[in-house]
Amino acid sequence: MQPLRFAQIGIGGMGRSHLQALRARDDVELVAVCDTNVDLLTPFADDPVAIATYRDWRELLARDDLDAAIVVLPHYLYPEVVTACLERGLHVLKEKPFAMNLADAQAMLKAAQTAGKTLMVAAQSKFTPSYIAGHSLVQGGVLGQVFLLRAAIIYRWGGAVTNNWRWRGDHSKSGGVAVVDSGWHILDLVHWYRGLPTSVYCSLGHGRALPDSDYDVDDRAALVLDWEDGCVGSVVCCYIALPAERKLTLHGQVGSLIADPDSLTTIIGDNAPVHHDLPADPNIMGDQLEHFIASLRAGRQPRSNATEALQVQRIIEAAYRSAESGQPVKLADLPGSAP
Repeated sequence: MQPLRFAQIGIGGMGRSHLQALRARDDVELVAVCDTNVDLLTPFADDPVAIATYRDWRELLARDDLDAAIVVLPHYLYPEVVTACLERGLHVLKEKPFAMNLADAQAMLKAAQTAGKTLMVAAQSKFTPSYIAGHSLVQGGVLGQVFLLRAAIIYRWGGAVTNNWRWRGDHSKSGGVAVVDSGWHILDLVHWYRGLPTSVYCSLGHGRALPDSDYDVDDRAALVLDWEDGCVGSVVCCYIALPAERKLTLHGQVGSLIADPDSLTTIIGDNAPVHHDLPADPNIMGDQLEHFIASLRAGRQPRSNATEALQVQRIIEAAYRSAESGQPVKLADLPGSAP
């Protein structure tokens, strides 16, 4: 089988993890990498494997020997770069979030559909064993009708507390942080488990939680979600607090489920909690890439494809609109929604 030929645009930050997963495989060929930081490109000069380096993604895309690209960039750069990759005929795995806003997400989805290429948004939580197993249990009806959902993502990001925000602290370049960036992880899980809510209410609080820092993005958020079947959910997002937490709890008429990155527990009826066995040392980034490649070879849409990711973006759009208006926002009222 002919190896798929990959390029990676953006190899710093989270790009390092994608690059490591890519280079660990022997059934793909890493042809080229691109980054504006020359220090990240320098080690490739001494690499025994010939990998071309670029500082301009446009020059990289002039090559005629590529099948797919991994794109890891600041949010405001995604529409132009991802669209160019798709129009060039490449399949794309891009880092989360899908986009800064709903309009950019819709534009990239349209570009993928027009090009007939696969666009997948990275969703490491969907490749975490505890969340995968929990999803299977919920979809299998183990909990019965779910009526309450509680979710949280809380951690302390060093760039915020040291006032080293770079582009993330600039709303015009990131689109936000608490909801669209860090919140993507947990809202993507919420959507995966429960589907699209009918309405979202969101409060971002008032004033900066870090008054001496220089930023104009949301630093915490509390959301209330309603579903058509009567389920109600709460989601809390914050990236400047401790202790860290990334937890999803669902309560159903038969039982409850609690999942975090390292554990999965179910409580059925009045029985004692059951702590489910999980694989040790999972290779989450490798499994995510494996799924992307397998989907390309099979000609099927991957988990967290652009169509699904657009629905998560709609939840985020509704949250920000709600925070601005002070009122719940119905998902059906967003631009591009079906009549």
